[in-house]
This record gives sequence, structure tokens and C-alpha cells, in this order.
Amino acid sequence: MATQPRGRGVGNVGQQSGEGVPAAGGEELPPQGFEEFDVQAGELPPEAEEELTEELLMGAAPMEMRVTAESLLAAKEQLEQQLFLNVTEQALAAESGTDAVGFENIVAVAIGEKMIDDQPTGEPAVIVGVLAKERHENILPEALVPPTINGVSTDVVAMGELLSVPHRGRYRPAPGGVSVGHFRITAGTLGCLVRRGPALYILSNNHVLANSNAARIGDPILQPGPADGGRAPRDVIARLSQFVAIRFGGPVNTVDCAIAQTSPSLVTTRSQCPGIGRISAMPAPAALNLLVKKCGRTTQFTAGRATGLNATVWVRYGAQRALFRNQIIFQSLTSAPFSQPGDSGSLIVTRTGNRPVGLLYAGSATHTIANPIRDVLAQLNVSIVP
Repeated sequence: MATQPRGRGVGNVGQQSGEGVPAAGGEELPPQGFEEFDVQAGELPPEAEEELTEELLMGAAPMEMRVTAESLLAAKEQLEQQLFLNVTEQALAAESGTDAVGFENIVAVAIGEKMIDDQPTGEPAVIVGVLAKERHENILPEALVPPTINGVSTDVVAMGELLSVPHRGRYRPAPGGVSVGHFRITAGTLGCLVRRGPALYILSNNHVLANSNAARIGDPILQPGPADGGRAPRDVIARLSQFVAIRFGGPVNTVDCAIAQTSPSLVTTRSQCPGIGRISAMPAPAALNLLVKKCGRTTQFTAGRATGLNATVWVRYGAQRALFRNQIIFQSLTSAPFSQPGDSGSLIVTRTGNRPVGLLYAGSATHTIANPIRDVLAQLNVSIVP
């Protein structure tokens, strides 16, 4: 599974043409052939403003281990500048001219919980994810992670390369959690249904529905995806309507998302996984150790917990990499992975209440990365259809 970069929102949000240029006036370019639908639910309840508080960050941490949210965020942002934002060119150039390991080994910085022998300690820390752990003497001095930063502990975690992330059958109506994809990709996951006014859309990733910026508005979306036997025109379930462009090579992204207009007769709000049930229209903020679940094309139903907040990560898309900020890191509750390739686009929801938390788009063998769902909905200007 691969981690996905997110769009920054300035000059990248809204309708995009096949060349990644905003459509004239930034207005919707409606695909042909899909009727509008009558929204019966009325106005959705207002959303509370999400912010990182001591409650979200500390959870049940013992009082002697507690630090303020401000000090955690400040320490995380300082390491982010030191290891990511101020060294972009060095990080992207894996060849350092020596045998020493440098910034190219670092793939994530997040707020999490310090682990000892794979067991949580309850101590809040700044987590630094690396491709592989190395001996100190093999690391360039400037790329070493200090044991503490401004009094806040750090923890180095081996994550491996974060990659963009393959229910594979044909379903009509199609539920959340099944195979879907642009007609020129392999396959990803249909996350859920969203709406803007009377128009109905499926939600997934840019790299699933928009072929990592290479698609054109109106392109056919297949269910199942091409890797699972989907073919046009027989398996067209939607047409690409909007995507947030991914910026590669160093500019900061926040979301990897896209929508495609569909018809009520072709889709359903239910999930393919019995363990999910009906999702809520009200998003939930991520919190450290928040218990979650998801339904995806490859691993189907899995349960996990949030282990990193406000994460900055490098995600690889084929030969390119993209930098994302303010992401959420999840890990499985079992020895099986929380997600694998093909699960990209899955909607991650709370274990109880089924409140949407994140849109899965990348990961490694041990960690999964998601965009906060509130950022996704805001960038696309849509609401979840429960």
C-alpha cells in the first residue's frame, strides 16, 4: 500500500481538466448521463471545529507523562522543519555521495505514543518514521533524530516505504468498500457516496479516480476496476467530475481525493462489509488511540487504531514522491495489516457510531496513512450521504 500526497488547496482545488488546469471559472463540469437525485435528509448538522487538544493527544496518559498540546505541536513542527521542509532537495536525492544514511531514510513525522519493545508506554512523543532503522554511526549527523526536542521525547519507528494503495467483483448497486477505478489504472476502493446539491458522487482518491492527475473530466470510472475485469462501456458506474491535483517533488499536499458523478440506481449507501453498517454523516476528529475500522477492496474488513496525528509524510507514486502534511497514521489491532495495495480510497470510520475519520490513500506493510475526512470534504465542497 502506498501513502498518497494531498493537494495544498491554493491553485489545486476544484474542477481540474485533463491537463490539471482549473476549468473555466472554477465551475462544475457535469459529466453526461447521470441524473440528479432528491436529497431527503435535509440539511446536515453543523460540524464542530476540529482542533488538537490535550484530550485528543494524551488520551489516558499518566499525569507525570503529560505535556501540553502546544509543546507537542511545537516539537513536531521543529523536527518537521529540520527533517523535511528545509531539506527537500537533499531528501529527494538519495545519493549523498557517501555510504552514510541521510534524509532519504526519513518518511514521516507525527505526534504519537512512545513505544518500548513494541508496547505502548503512555508517554506522548514525536514519532519519526524511517525506511529502516540504522546504527547511529551509519547516519549523517544532520539526519540524526535527537532523543528529545524541547523536553518532548522522540521515537524512531521503522515504517518502510509508504506507497499509494487492490470485494473485487461486480456489484449493482455498488456499495462502499468494493473495487473501482479510472479506466486507465488498476483498481482502488469506492469509499462512500457524497453529494453537492442534487448531484450524487462516489468518493475515492485522485490516484484511483483521476489517474494521479492524468485524467480528464468526464472520463469513465469502472466498477470493478480494470485489474478486476472491469471494462468500458459495460462496467461504467460514474464519470470523473472533480479532483484535487497532487503536487510532486516537494510542494506540500493535504489530500489525495476525487469524486465522480453517478446515478442512485447504480450505487448504495451500505458497506460491503457487514462489520461496518450504515455510516454517519457527521465526521469525527482523529484522536490518539482512537479505535477505527474500514472496508477495502483488498483486505476487506479490518480494525485498527490511530497511532499518529498531524503527520508529515513522503508518499511514493511510482517514480515520483509527494509530501503531505496534517495526515493521520493508523496501525492494525491484529498481526494482519490494516490495509494493502488496492485499499486506497477506503473510508475509515470510528469503531462505534461509524463516524467518518479519514480517507485511506497510502501506507506500508505496517502503517496506513489517511487524509482527515473533514479536509477532503472541504476541498471538494461535498457532504457525506449516510
